[in-house]
Amino acid sequence: MRALRAFLFNVLFFAGTTALCICMVPLMPFGRKANQLVGHMWCHLTQGALAISVGMYKRIRGLENLPKGPCILVAKHQSAWETLTFHTVVPDPAYILKKELTRIPLMGQFLLFSGQIAVDRSAGSSALKDMIKGAERALEEGRQIVIFPEGTRTPPGSDRPYHPGIYALYKAFPNTPVIPVAINSGMFWGRHSFMKYGGEVTMEFLPAIEPDLDRKTFMKTIKSRIDDRTRELEREAQAEFNLPTLTSRDVEIEEAREKAEAEQQEAKTAIPMKSVDQEKTPS
Repeated sequence: MRALRAFLFNVLFFAGTTALCICMVPLMPFGRKANQLVGHMWCHLTQGALAISVGMYKRIRGLENLPKGPCILVAKHQSAWETLTFHTVVPDPAYILKKELTRIPLMGQFLLFSGQIAVDRSAGSSALKDMIKGAERALEEGRQIVIFPEGTRTPPGSDRPYHPGIYALYKAFPNTPVIPVAINSGMFWGRHSFMKYGGEVTMEFLPAIEPDLDRKTFMKTIKSRIDDRTRELEREAQAEFNLPTLTSRDVEIEEAREKAEAEQQEAKTAIPMKSVDQEKTPS
């Protein structure tokens, strides 16, 4: 029965996304807010499809810690679920995302026109400068920056290091609240899993990080707060909704798969660069 419900969600999701992509084409020239409105619609519709098909709902905690106006949301990233949910919780999110996503036909153009912050992770220090510039524009517009410090979706139970880009934002905008966000979405909707499980996925906004911390203290503080609370939410979901038990072997398999994918991507980008270098070498 669960497999049938998961299949129904996939039908609703892909059909709805295709239809919305086609409908949004005429809106693209009308500016960021019009495109952002399409994003809100898509996220609300997908949340509705999850509720109808698999019985997956959202549970939001800690809204008293979410300031009105601009802020920087540093979130755990276990699933596609949170990329949908921030759009239904905060009024005008600006996601920091990898530039490769902007190359997806139609969807990529929508991401750019809606004012998301695309970063070329292979560009080194210039990528950090581009991120800061994009974040500055978004904060001036009163938006909420959303950044996933692990850089990619990670399985529940994993202990991936956080990228230092979050400290760059913290340092560049000292008057902007930095809010840690714990999420247990991977227990319900895994990255490579066809199955999706019913229940209430929790997103919890934690108290803002204290100002004026040095880099080492900041990185340790934000990681421990997000990871520790995420572990608690994972255990809570497992007990409350009778979800499959997560083992350390599950985490190892998922992390090995992610490592292999990253190595394949690096190999793909390395080949063109090598060709360019050879062309520049005088004969």
